[in-house]
Amino acid sequence: MLSYLEVSDGFIQLAQLPHCAQNENWLSLPNGVSIRLLDAGVLEVKPEFDSNKALVISCGIHGNETAPIEIVSHQISQIVTGSIQPKVNLLYILGNPKSMQVSQRFVALNMNRLFAGAYKNYTLNEENEYEIRRAEQLEKYVSDFFTTHSTSEKVHLDLHTAIKPSYHKTFAIRPFNPQKKRLDDNSKRLLLAMGIEAVLLHNKPSTTFSYYSSESFEAEAYTLELGKVKRFGENNLKDFSYAIRCLDALIQANDIAHFDAKELIEYKVVAEIIRNSEEFKFYIHESVENFTSFPQGYLIAEDFDYNYRVAFEREAVVFPNVNVPIGQRVAVMVTRLRDD
Repeated sequence: MLSYLEVSDGFIQLAQLPHCAQNENWLSLPNGVSIRLLDAGVLEVKPEFDSNKALVISCGIHGNETAPIEIVSHQISQIVTGSIQPKVNLLYILGNPKSMQVSQRFVALNMNRLFAGAYKNYTLNEENEYEIRRAEQLEKYVSDFFTTHSTSEKVHLDLHTAIKPSYHKTFAIRPFNPQKKRLDDNSKRLLLAMGIEAVLLHNKPSTTFSYYSSESFEAEAYTLELGKVKRFGENNLKDFSYAIRCLDALIQANDIAHFDAKELIEYKVVAEIIRNSEEFKFYIHESVENFTSFPQGYLIAEDFDYNYRVAFEREAVVFPNVNVPIGQRVAVMVTRLRDD
């Protein structure tokens, strides 16, 4: 295992082996750090000395979002070779190794619609079994990790890259939290240090990986869209320098880069556009950028049982994708929040 983890893309290679050996026994590194491989693409790291911080760094929930996978694999190689010494409890997750192998977003099911117990809503078959079982198992690994560190400060950063072009090149989604309507300044600075330009504050429970950690363990959790989807080997990691520096600082318990919290642009979700039938019509072109705005009254979509027109002075569309199954989300509509 160590021979794989010593090279920059070793964790990627190890995760994709047909029979990736699990080992729940801790392996000690020369610098006192301990690691154990819990599953294909799931590595737990324990620092030399006790820490009151527990950090989950996940990526590859969609297998074609390659840059975060490469970033995480490289960081693990630095830990194993002693180039950097982690001082917090860590759980690394490459979410969907099989979709990574075929360079696809997913194999049968969008895994980021399967968390918070949503995998239970599907009937298992030969085609979908892998992603359903995988989502269930990933929940267990996160649960075991955060339960073990129940008194720790808990953070989950789920790293993604976007398929579509975007007005904001990087942005985050903060899962619905009825107790916290807005982000505090420290949270804003964390996102800015990760290179994030804007954040969406979700308005209801969801089935994403970050929502699972937030709702179940009160973790500070985000889905982070760090840039554009590219193939393995085509990413310029200089484009992700903010995120890399921030992650390195977080795992070493160092101070992150300081930003003015007011620089972060905040949006709130005001509606989700759902496809309810084959009659569904969507009046936004598939090439439109994320965060494209539409004027009040503009007809966005209609189905047999509803139509949706822009209700606020201006609303922007995020994640438009009409090619989804009936019952799933076609787009999110957001409005910008401004300080009073």
